[in-house]
Parts: sequence; C-alpha cells; structure tokens
Amino acid sequence: MVRAIPPLGTIRYFELAAEHESFVQAANDLRVSKGAVSQQIKQLEQFLGVSLFRRSGRRVVLTAAGRRYHSAVRNALNILEKETERVAGSRVRGQLKITVLPAFASIWLVPRMPGFQQSMPHIDIVVSADAEMVDFSRSDAQLGIRYGTTDTEGLTATYLGHDTLAPVCTPNYAEKMAIHRAEDLSRCLLLHDTYWSDDWTRWLTTAGVAGSLGGDGQFFTHYSMAIDTARAGGGIAMGHKLLLRDLFARNELVCPLEQTIAAQQGYFVVVPDKSAHLDYVKRFRSWLTASFGNVCAPGP
Repeated sequence: MVRAIPPLGTIRYFELAAEHESFVQAANDLRVSKGAVSQQIKQLEQFLGVSLFRRSGRRVVLTAAGRRYHSAVRNALNILEKETERVAGSRVRGQLKITVLPAFASIWLVPRMPGFQQSMPHIDIVVSADAEMVDFSRSDAQLGIRYGTTDTEGLTATYLGHDTLAPVCTPNYAEKMAIHRAEDLSRCLLLHDTYWSDDWTRWLTTAGVAGSLGGDGQFFTHYSMAIDTARAGGGIAMGHKLLLRDLFARNELVCPLEQTIAAQQGYFVVVPDKSAHLDYVKRFRSWLTASFGNVCAPGP
C-alpha cells in the first residue's frame, strides 16, 4: 500500500523551519540555501493544499494549520527517533548539544567530560559556552546548565545546588601576603570578573571592610581568567567553592579566610521539551546531577 504522505525530505525541512519559525535558521542547520528551504516548504504546501506559514516581511509565522501539522510531525519524528535508538542502539551516532556558562564549562564540566564520554562513546558532544541565557526556541541546543532560572516555559529545570563564595589564592600567596583577617586584603591585588561583578562588594560588605577595599584590582571578562591568574600567584579571586573543589583538592588554591557568603542564585540543568525524550539527554542529565551531587559536600 502506498501511503498518502508527502515526500519525506520536505518533512525534514518543515520540522526545522517550524521549530525556528525561520527559513534562514533552518537553512543554517541544514547547510543549504534559504531558497532550498523555501522550495521544499512550497512543495509540501502544494501537496497538502494549505498554507503552513504566513509571510510577514522577513519573518515567517506558522498558520493554525502549520501549528497543528508541526505538532503531529514532531510527535511522529520523536517516536521514530526513539525507536531507532532502541533498535539500533550504540550503532547509531548521536550528537548532544549543550549550552553552558563559560565558567562552569572550563572549570568544572570539561575536566569531567571524559567520564561521560567513556560511558557513551557513540555520542558526539558539542559544548557551547554562552554567558547569556540561550533562547531554546531559537537554538538547537538540547540541554543547558544555567546559573539561576528566569524563563522556564517549555523547559524542565532540575536544581543542581547552591554555591558558597570566599576569597581564594595559592598557599604561597596567602603566606607571602600574611592574609589572616579581612583587613589584610588591603595588601593584596583583588581579581574581579565582570559576570559576577558584585561578588567582591557583597563579600567585603559582609566582612565589614567594604569602605576601605573593593574598587581596585584587575578586571576580567571571564571568571576562569581571574581564577587562572590566582592560580599563577597573581592575586586573590572570589572563589565559587563548588566549581573549584578540584583545585582545592590539589592544593592549587586555598581559602585563607573563613568568612563566606551564599551565591545569589543556584545552578540548574534545563532541558527543552523538544529534546526531553532523547535517551542520551536523559543519561547526561542523570550523570550531571550525580556528578554535581558528589561535590556538594563541605569544602575547605
């Protein structure tokens, strides 16, 4: 029996164009021209006898029929993908695309990635370091690690943990600068990062020395740069202790002062609804929550 379905190639183009509501983004994902996408959509619309998109200037918006058809197509492709994974197993390569805060990526995640990769060698992992929160409705990322959550519509957010903050430096730097009290930081070079720009101010205020310290030092656009400078003995940074536990364990960094403050927000792993069904996404989220839980014990 010949099924009354459109050419499968048009479905692939439609699913991406509908997901992004953009022919340009679909073309980028497929690595074809915008005209090729437009032609495939036109062929599909002719087959169905309805308009799936409404053109509005340079934008395209799904029509009511387009939204219904997209929902059906997405469900069908999800079932097909899931069964393909079940039947073919590790013989089929997948690609896991992650968006993550740069500091989390470079300091905590990347050193642990080989452990996950060994358990799922058939998965290619693409890590994108993004300081700003990614709009999953316009991104092909399948999972994200965020500091704080704002918009969770269409997402499943799993809490990982809350961090504590304290000044960190090398043991030699702490000894050389004789750091025993908060006031001793006046002799030190404070290392700031612009993403967590108010960390030092909050800590110094809590320690009661904000009036005499806090405005001077070196400033970096990435937290990892401040930490690398501290590791080189170039000053004292504000440490996010959960992220830095490996460095504490190797005695590369220490907390010379006991005063800590709580991070303003927690870490979350978020998964958009469109990728929540994927087995390797579920497994990565489980691995991530288990791995992060292992470092939530009290640090130095």
